[in-house]
Amino acid sequence: MVIYYGMFGDNEGRGCPFPVRMYCCELSENDDAYDGFYRLMPPKRRERADRYRNLPDRRRCILSYALLNHALSALAEDIGPFGLPEGYLPIEEGPNGKPYLKDIPVCFNISHSGNWVLAALSPEEVGCDVEHVRRNTAGIAERFFAPEEHAYLLSIPDEEERNLEFTRLWTIKESAAKCCGEGIRLILSDFPVTGAEGTRTGSISIPGIDGRFHYREYESRGGYCFSVCSAYDKFEEDMRHAGVDCIAGEIRDE
Repeated sequence: MVIYYGMFGDNEGRGCPFPVRMYCCELSENDDAYDGFYRLMPPKRRERADRYRNLPDRRRCILSYALLNHALSALAEDIGPFGLPEGYLPIEEGPNGKPYLKDIPVCFNISHSGNWVLAALSPEEVGCDVEHVRRNTAGIAERFFAPEEHAYLLSIPDEEERNLEFTRLWTIKESAAKCCGEGIRLILSDFPVTGAEGTRTGSISIPGIDGRFHYREYESRGGYCFSVCSAYDKFEEDMRHAGVDCIAGEIRDE
């Protein structure tokens, strides 16, 4: 799984007041679509895609940029102009190499795993995560989760259900870690996700970081779990689905 952080960078304060939205797109075999997406990417992004020798990895890299572009264009149509320029997206790198949109008051985050690519947009810091439901999770939970989370998972007798619950908690934690900008530097056991059983929304406090982070899960599908976390506390109810062919059609219509 590869992640990209989107923060304000030099843009201070809250951006456009819209509910956090998350877009998802499933990989397809439409080579023509990926060729079209590739031609619209900036040179550095093309170089990055060219480094991948594995075709699915290359497609995920290309589709990530295309989906982010689609999501930002849709947001501009819904809430009005917010400085999105024509041409390449103005993605810059901030502290610790985190990408952000220069001079645009919108935060973003991208995540991909297996067949799925996500793009989350928010007025404030945001992180998202998609994970395939893991197997043999007991040892991982004991090592990386808080004792109360580990105990909760051990209380689930059915192994498949236990693996699903583990992955749900993992995606919430990962999205929170990305949201606050710490990523893999954060110790996941330091911020237990309590009370998440059976609910799809909640909030998290992370030691050493001011404020609370709010999360929302979306319906698991095809053996994958999806979560988004933001400093902003309003979320759309459902993920927005965008097909590869649909995004490619938008490019042809321009």
